[in-house]
Amino acid sequence: MVWRIALTRPAMLGALLALSACSDAPDMAIIPAASFEMGETVDYGYGDIDGPRHTVEIAHPFALAKTEVTVGQFRTFVHQTGYVSEGLCNIYTDDQSWHLDPSRNWEHPGFAQDEDHPVVCVSWEDTQAFTSWLSDKTGKPYRLPSEAEWEYVASLGGIEGDDDIVGHDEANIGLVDCCGGKTEGQDQWIETAPVASFPADRFGIHDMRGNVWEWQADCHQETYDDAPIDGTARTECDTPDRRSIRGGSYGDAGDYLSPRYRLPGPQSQGYFTVGFRVAHDIE
Repeated sequence: MVWRIALTRPAMLGALLALSACSDAPDMAIIPAASFEMGETVDYGYGDIDGPRHTVEIAHPFALAKTEVTVGQFRTFVHQTGYVSEGLCNIYTDDQSWHLDPSRNWEHPGFAQDEDHPVVCVSWEDTQAFTSWLSDKTGKPYRLPSEAEWEYVASLGGIEGDDDIVGHDEANIGLVDCCGGKTEGQDQWIETAPVASFPADRFGIHDMRGNVWEWQADCHQETYDDAPIDGTARTECDTPDRRSIRGGSYGDAGDYLSPRYRLPGPQSQGYFTVGFRVAHDIE
């Protein structure tokens, strides 16, 4: 692993001050440029989809939100723009697997949320509307992180406990045997927890694992064959309407929390376990 910090200390301070200049802007952390090994050919029970392992060169620092976008932040966006989400939210219940529930949406996910909880039941398309609005408000090019950026931060963030796994003292997670929330240790939430309820990683980022899955910028491809190696998002796929999701949620544990674990989701639909965080390039 080679880190090459591309910002001097005064420049980094200036960038951080600029990030906080707008009250609508999320609190951001500066992530240094680096090379790292991405992917690993692992059979998670449905085939080897996470290889081949390859070197990614993230050439420039970037900014990543310290927390997932909250209900309150998304509500501000909706109130200021009049945006209406399609509200296609997938859920599961004890007697039915994943299915669309027309009564669920980001305001009514099926469980209680305060304004500081991560917003869920938002589609990838909703995230694009949010980042476009935030970019217009702040003058900065907000976007979703790429899979490479996300995996880099999650892999090297170092939130694992003494047993080298992410447990209930490190994140809001669920049952190892799948599925559903569980309270234990510092984890006192069956569903979503307020963002930053658990310690930050070494980059200053909260909840990269657990709480909610996070939409990625990339269209989803089963392998990394021909994937970008410069840290940018993959934009050409066999199924461009399916986007990658990472990180696990309040209802997941075990392999789901691996920094390398990834799932596809239809970009026009949301899930009651999926939210997002934002990023932008450092100019």
